[in-house]
Amino acid sequence: MKPKTTPKNMLDLTEILLDDNQSLSFNMQGFSMYPTFREGDRGIVEKCKPDDLKPGDIVVFKSKNNLVAHRLIKIINENNKFIFIAKGDKNKHVDKSFGADQLVGKIFTFERNQNIRSANMPYRKFIALHFSKIAIPFYNFQLRINHHYGNMKTKFRSLKENIRLISKGSKKELYQNGIISLLQGIVPFAIIVCVKELVDRLTGLNNENSHQFFLFLVVLIITAILFLLSGILSELKSYYSEKLSQSVIRRVYKRLHKKHASLDLANYENPDKQDKIHRAVQEASFRPIKMLNEFLSGIKSIASALFLIGLFISIRWYLLLILVIATIPGILIRLKFSKKFYELKDTQSRKEREMYYYNRILTGFPFAKELKLFGFFGFFKKRFNTVQENLFDEKIALRKSELRWGLFAQIFSIALIFISLGFISYLKINGQISIGTVVLFFFAFQRGYSVLNELFRSVTMIVEDNTFLNDFIDFLKLPSETEVYSIGKTSFSLKNEISIENVSFKYETSKRFAINSINLKIPAGKTVAFVGANGSGKTTLIKLLCGFYHPDKGQINYDNKNAVEIGQTKICENITAVFQDFALYNIPAVENLTLGNVQIPFDLERAKNAAKQAGIDDILEKLPDGYNTMLGNLFKGSEELSIGQWQKIAIARAFYRDSTLILMDEPSSALDADSEFQIIKSLKKLSKDKTAIIVSHRLSTVQWADLIYFFEKGEIVETGTHTELLALKGKYFSLFMKTNKEMENNQD
Repeated sequence: MKPKTTPKNMLDLTEILLDDNQSLSFNMQGFSMYPTFREGDRGIVEKCKPDDLKPGDIVVFKSKNNLVAHRLIKIINENNKFIFIAKGDKNKHVDKSFGADQLVGKIFTFERNQNIRSANMPYRKFIALHFSKIAIPFYNFQLRINHHYGNMKTKFRSLKENIRLISKGSKKELYQNGIISLLQGIVPFAIIVCVKELVDRLTGLNNENSHQFFLFLVVLIITAILFLLSGILSELKSYYSEKLSQSVIRRVYKRLHKKHASLDLANYENPDKQDKIHRAVQEASFRPIKMLNEFLSGIKSIASALFLIGLFISIRWYLLLILVIATIPGILIRLKFSKKFYELKDTQSRKEREMYYYNRILTGFPFAKELKLFGFFGFFKKRFNTVQENLFDEKIALRKSELRWGLFAQIFSIALIFISLGFISYLKINGQISIGTVVLFFFAFQRGYSVLNELFRSVTMIVEDNTFLNDFIDFLKLPSETEVYSIGKTSFSLKNEISIENVSFKYETSKRFAINSINLKIPAGKTVAFVGANGSGKTTLIKLLCGFYHPDKGQINYDNKNAVEIGQTKICENITAVFQDFALYNIPAVENLTLGNVQIPFDLERAKNAAKQAGIDDILEKLPDGYNTMLGNLFKGSEELSIGQWQKIAIARAFYRDSTLILMDEPSSALDADSEFQIIKSLKKLSKDKTAIIVSHRLSTVQWADLIYFFEKGEIVETGTHTELLALKGKYFSLFMKTNKEMENNQD
């Protein structure tokens, strides 16, 4: 058993300490000394001489930079040179022999669960030295049992916690459905008992015995009431099941959406986390309510099973064992394949996302024009088909294997059932039971087999659902810096400046820094521009200023207050931003504008003024329903806008918000020259007495800025006003000349 993997210098230190008569303790790893030691035990090692050792002692020795704790099997003394042979209690083969120079010490005691115990266990020593070959299979079996028991405990705790989580807020509906399920489990068997009584009483009934006729009528009425109750329970089940479903689904989506709102952007840029999010979203839509329905089905089956036990005891109790044995193969097969299907689902997550993406290209409007123009429908259709066929083939192959095993289980079960039916028929022929008992048994066995199958199916499906649901639970537990930093400890203010001090940052999926050792100041009330080629780090810095990410190194301060201490929520409340990849919202035009600040009461005049400042008011007023017209192309009665008009809508949202800090990432990228000129005038007006940061490739957009930072490969290479940078005749000057030349060529 390895106490731990230890570097050579630590091994040397170990020997020095033991030479000074110090004792050392090591955490045990692995199971080679099971059951003497278990993983997590702390073995206490003391120095000893080779002469002091004898077979059966547990020694610690060096082996390939590891410390190994095994039982000494044999000691060989050749010319006063000791050779030791050791073996783990659970190992079949002995270790490589070692000498006195590799011996570290002997374990006299060990610690388990904060209790000190002696390592000198005579009976374990005796078994290890004399009956090792017999004991090892038993130890392996014991470990497997412990492993399965531990897994069952873990799954039960997980199941209990998951049911508690998904039923939170829906306990009333769950109890209602539980009571109905309980009754539905009992009533069918009560009907079977009544039918048995009816058959027996009808067999002995004659016209002269009025008392027997009265009892027959009573049983008949009770049977009719039970049939009615069964129908009523079925209707109630349908109603209350829908109530439970709606209650659970509402709360699950509430948690799902809340978690999405709190996740960092980095989670959406990491393929592994996207796989987890993909599985969580998929499972959240149906898995929780499916799991609760299986749980309720289990309650129903348990109630039926308990009633069933009573019935079989009244006939022949041992027939119940045959019924249970008949269902066991089906249970084992379901458990085996539920695990395999989860593993398959896990490995297929990335391919499923790829298939959904190709499907979106083939069916989504944003791709329709290029799809038709360039004629690459067949290209993506082929890719979709390839991925889909691979996914389906893997699933079908697993289903085929499940089918083969399932058929075997059915043949086994049916054979046992009909052997039992033959035995009951034999008892009736010999007059040992009544015809009513035969009817009772036939119904009970047929129904009982279904009940036990349903019970164990529910158990296996609950285990399967719980395994899949863990993806959703794990998603809810994803770490989120937004949750940690959303509410800061200090207030936001921007009266002096924003200072960015030695800030470096790289995306989670990248090995290079997007920005590296950035130092700059943005004076309050001034307009600052970030200029540079694509990938130079401009947009990344904007995301950091918004608090979407936190620097890997350095810090961002607003008036000497760290952005982390202010918190993302307060920062965003004081920022207006238009991003390069702005979103298109298929809602009425006026709501598109007021999204800029949903925290304040709806203000139509403010929205119209924002549209006017962004130069989109004339377009919106001419729409069929004016500002109330639905935008986009998803819903009936909608009006689509051009990409330039959509960008003006995004800019109008920024005007509507009217914050102290304005961030513009390529605010005129989709605009023509006239619209750009109008936006620049509006931006100047908007940024008056405010702090504005503009990111742009078009130097015409930023020439009026008070200060310009030129970015290259994640670093700032030039700083100054437009005039100062032109005079410098550096990279900014080169870009300016290149841009002017391109404009002249375009005019020609």
